[in-house]
Amino acid sequence: MADALLSAIVERLGSLISSEFKLTVTVKEEVQKLQTKFRTIQAVLNDAEKRQLKEEAVKLWFDKLQGVSYEIDDVLDEWNTVMIKAEIEKQQKEFEKKEKAETSNAKKSFAVPNLLPHRDIAHKIQELNEKLDEIYKEREMYRFELSSPFEEVVERPKTTSYVDVSEILGRDKVKNDLVSTLLGKGTEKDKHPHVISLVGMGGIGKTTLTQLAYNDQEVQTHFEIKVWVCVSDPFDQCKVAKEILESIECQSSNLTALQSLLDRICDKVGGKKFFLVFDDVWTEDFAMWKPLRNALKNCGSQSSRILVTTRKDQVAKMMESANTIKLEDLSEEDCWLVFSKIAFFDKDPQQCEQLEDFGRKISKKCKGLPLAANTLESLMRFKKSREEWRNVLTNNLWELEDVERGLFAPLLLSYFDLSSPLKRCFSYCAVFPKDHLFDVDELLYTWTAHGFVESKGNMEVEITARKYFEILVIRSFF
Repeated sequence: MADALLSAIVERLGSLISSEFKLTVTVKEEVQKLQTKFRTIQAVLNDAEKRQLKEEAVKLWFDKLQGVSYEIDDVLDEWNTVMIKAEIEKQQKEFEKKEKAETSNAKKSFAVPNLLPHRDIAHKIQELNEKLDEIYKEREMYRFELSSPFEEVVERPKTTSYVDVSEILGRDKVKNDLVSTLLGKGTEKDKHPHVISLVGMGGIGKTTLTQLAYNDQEVQTHFEIKVWVCVSDPFDQCKVAKEILESIECQSSNLTALQSLLDRICDKVGGKKFFLVFDDVWTEDFAMWKPLRNALKNCGSQSSRILVTTRKDQVAKMMESANTIKLEDLSEEDCWLVFSKIAFFDKDPQQCEQLEDFGRKISKKCKGLPLAANTLESLMRFKKSREEWRNVLTNNLWELEDVERGLFAPLLLSYFDLSSPLKRCFSYCAVFPKDHLFDVDELLYTWTAHGFVESKGNMEVEITARKYFEILVIRSFF
């Protein structure tokens, strides 16, 4: 939220400086100071946002920053209102002058602009500059790391094909359907290579389902070549190609050029049935995917398969998927089975019976999200008494350190992948109560009224706001 808010403020301050509305030299200097400080703070914001989850002092600094940011945002809104009123008054006076035929009457209609609002707002900007100055100086005390444009805000975990099948519950049907699709015979009408995409929010179980299918005995024997690549972000063509080649050859390669890597891959898989997993794909840039796609299209048999996991529907379209599987939440009963398997591990039957009522209520809080069930089950495994289980049930689960570490980091990846306007729109929804039922048109109107939607013209703003909402829905934020 802070990154989106600060980006918007820096942009608005820049617009104010360059606007036709005349600023006094003093006010212009104050606005420029604000902009400079915010830009400097932005450079350490990623590190501050990560650390405030664990360090109380940093959280207090972060809260102060957000508080001042909101105050500045309000003052900028107030200033914008004054400018609009001034423009309306100017147009009204010009209209009156045209309507008045006599010069004397035109002079009577002239009024001296009210400078009091301007002075009041200028005074507020000066006060806020002093507040921000304290926060600006405190940042040095925490020794925040500078951000680069390519820095990852949250570390993206690397995945492998290995999984303990005995620990996985609740995905039998969708796993069987996926295996059937992988083993199905290709036809001339199929896009080649045949691409299947698993789409769903973070923590829904895409990678786990892919691991189950990858390790299925029929799949293992059906394909001559099997490769697992954790793509993640940023997408590196040479790195991905190199991982494919090294997996096939079972040895490191000294090739570095993309052309050489693709030539060797085609030589190795030519005419063979290959099964290639691209796990955790984020890029929507077709130009990045195209060289790999063209190379794989010209080698391998018609029965070859590529399985992609992603949080974005747009990625599935970009990858030209022949099949797109939208992974849904676990049922309430399946979620309970996942939760209870570990939570009740090493507990005797009597203990399990005594704790089941609390356990089922805690399990419901997972909302069918396997990642949440797995995180909470591990937390409950070492809690033996009803009192301990009651405390977890009545506590705010999101504030528990173990839950925060296990669940927030993967989900934050989706948040940090959003553009600044989308972050602001989504973060605004936090003002509504849990499980609130949104009226879409009302929500879009509110986003627009708060200035979260970046666009020009009334109709274009409405279209853009609806596009924002659709993106958030597609990425499972609602």
